Amino acid sequence: MRKSPAYLVIIFLIPFLPFAAIAQADSSFVDNAVSNALQQYRTAVGVHAHLYNGPEYHVPVKPHVEGHQFYQDKIYQNGTVKYDGAWFEDVPMLYDLVQDELVIVNHGSGQPQRLVKNRVDAFKLHGHTFVRLQADSTTGSSIQPGFYDLLYSGSVQVLMKREKTLFERASTEGMEGEFRDASNFYLVKDEIYHPVSNKRSVMRVLQDQKKPLNKFASTNKLRFGKEREYAIVKTAEHYDSLQR
Repeated sequence: MRKSPAYLVIIFLIPFLPFAAIAQADSSFVDNAVSNALQQYRTAVGVHAHLYNGPEYHVPVKPHVEGHQFYQDKIYQNGTVKYDGAWFEDVPMLYDLVQDELVIVNHGSGQPQRLVKNRVDAFKLHGHTFVRLQADSTTGSSIQPGFYDLLYSGSVQVLMKREKTLFERASTEGMEGEFRDASNFYLVKDEIYHPVSNKRSVMRVLQDQKKPLNKFASTNKLRFGKEREYAIVKTAEHYDSLQR
């Protein structure tokens, strides 16, 4: 396939710009981004070379779809990843919530690349720590292997499977679509993974402290509907404080 000059510019800009096309960027911004990208890769390529062994990552561009499939941002952000047992810092990455794939940029080709999932133990991105659960660690549970956001870890753990689903439909004006959140929460107690979605399901798992936890939730006005992540984490934290 013939590669145009614009294509070559995009290669260098990928770690700093949106994953989508950037043809409308002004020239001074482009020049600065290219310079910064080149400097970063001259410094980092030797350190990160071990990461560049995964398959190519490709997502078809669908102009009619609103939003994006990534965690928080479609712009590459520096993160930390534990790969083959070693930690690598300052790695520009994206986390695809539809495919459950961690995406970096291959320095040699300049193309987006998927990290080999079974070689990723954990990664940190946007201030959150994600861990990979393997099939043998979830035996007998209702959750699937993959990456999970470790929101809290104490005598109980709070895990969140961040996920997005693409919905597409035909309309009188053509195709329409958007990405919708499809995330799920889990409480891990006594090495058993419990799916939780509301206050009742949380209290069912933590029933040995149900009365004080209900009082805590009421006093602090925890909203398990609109602020589910916050409410579940705070309840788990208080549960641990009652155990001491």
